[in-house]
Amino acid sequence: MILSNVKGLYLSPPLFSGKMFQVDLTLVERLKRVRVADVVDALDRYGYHDRILISREIRPLYPGIRMAGHALTVQTRRAREEIPSMSPEEWEKYAGEWYNKRANYELFMKYAGPGIVITVNSAECPDVGFWGSNVGLQAKAKGVEGVVIDGGCRDTGEIRLLQIPVFCRTHGRTEVVGRLEIPPDGVNIPVTIGGVTVYPGDIVVGDDDGLVVVPRDIADKVVEKAEKQLEADRMAQKPLLEKLGLRLA
Repeated sequence: MILSNVKGLYLSPPLFSGKMFQVDLTLVERLKRVRVADVVDALDRYGYHDRILISREIRPLYPGIRMAGHALTVQTRRAREEIPSMSPEEWEKYAGEWYNKRANYELFMKYAGPGIVITVNSAECPDVGFWGSNVGLQAKAKGVEGVVIDGGCRDTGEIRLLQIPVFCRTHGRTEVVGRLEIPPDGVNIPVTIGGVTVYPGDIVVGDDDGLVVVPRDIADKVVEKAEKQLEADRMAQKPLLEKLGLRLA
């Protein structure tokens, strides 16, 4: 849901505090063109060190992902009760009610769009495949930049084929039904992802090296410094690249 759109800027979903964060599509595109290494080195220079490095255990699902976007955060919780025994027909009804009332993805998907990285803590249930190819296709159709899950993703082969940018901790196998809930107040709140506190509107940047979080209030300075570092590296590398007949993007 885009509330306003001017020169690549739009307002995110409202937070439960009543505030909003602004999505800057131009900033997102600039951060997608630099390397995570450039961003990390820039953050060092502004006093942000290891505390913004997401655990290396949360890895890209396939090689070559270049991702950046404002964090649309989701906090899940483990269901308290045991899954009851039931017939296959009863399970279908149970599953439908679970997705409608206790794990309704529309609570956050209605806010998904360009410039957004869906950022999920589902770490309590690592065997649950919180993300799969169906919801992944919906996100891709909406223009979402990518997904980061401190938890599990399933349908991983299909997601690779569809080239949906996903970083996750585990390859899950089960569905959320009976296991994981999405509380209504669990969207767009601070969440912990791989040991890092991520606030709604922070920018998550990822590539083959892993993930880093850029606090929104210094993102403009960070991207400028990161661009300068990448440019300096390319200038230094140019003689050898030309001599060897190689090219880097």
